[in-house]
Amino acid sequence: MTKADIQIKMNLKRVLNQGVSDEGQAIRPVWADGTPANTLKVFGVLNEYDLAEEFPIGSLRPTAWKAGLKEDLWIYQEQSNDVELLEYKYGVKYWREWANDKGDLGLAYGRQMAYEHKYKEGYFTQIDRLIWDLKNNPYSRRMITNLYNHEDLHGMTLYPCAFLTMWDFDGERLNMTLVQRSSDYLVAGNINVTQYALLLHMVAQSAGMLVGKFNHYINNLHIYTRHIDQAIDVVGREPLPAPKLIIDDSVKNFYDFKVEHFKLEGYEPHPQIGKLEIAI
Repeated sequence: MTKADIQIKMNLKRVLNQGVSDEGQAIRPVWADGTPANTLKVFGVLNEYDLAEEFPIGSLRPTAWKAGLKEDLWIYQEQSNDVELLEYKYGVKYWREWANDKGDLGLAYGRQMAYEHKYKEGYFTQIDRLIWDLKNNPYSRRMITNLYNHEDLHGMTLYPCAFLTMWDFDGERLNMTLVQRSSDYLVAGNINVTQYALLLHMVAQSAGMLVGKFNHYINNLHIYTRHIDQAIDVVGREPLPAPKLIIDDSVKNFYDFKVEHFKLEGYEPHPQIGKLEIAI
């Protein structure tokens, strides 16, 4: 069985049994019909995965792992905020809900990766600096990428949810911690896991390292009350065998990765649980 499924079931049980409701409170998200999108939430969840053992994808329902991979390429490789580009080049359409009248996310997500910052060694984007450090100073404790730029929040159509990565090389393997402020867990929780697990694989391969531990901290893990029945359905399913991630090992440059360089062998999840309405 996939270890990711164990985490998913544990987190869903926790939020169903112990989750705090925000019903009656002043909340931002609404449904398409304008009614408040209430949630059950738990605070401070840490999930731990070992990528040397298994690729952390759930089987309890299909995970759109390729959509997460395409978001990686869009944010960290193309360093774009252009929702229309994501839709027409990669076929990922659900970001259109947050696009402005120009078809982008303003100063959010990939726009933050496009900035060049001054270091004593010269100017680097955040990803270029990360890979430079891994190749030149791998035992640094200062290897961080950050999408949550307070100076630019006013110009973001959506504040980044998964926003901070911290990296650590232990002499053999590259480890990463992801910090996420908010997770609509049933809708996108496992996509975020696979997305950042794939980012760790790409960065490690670009730096000539093996992958190691992936820690994922979620500050506010929630499910929407309209999704409770589907969450109960998922909890009642039995985990299936873990698939094997295969990456073209000839790719050595982070900016050369493409979707076709990644395959999941043996991924046969349970059926989908029906359409999940997305709050905006």
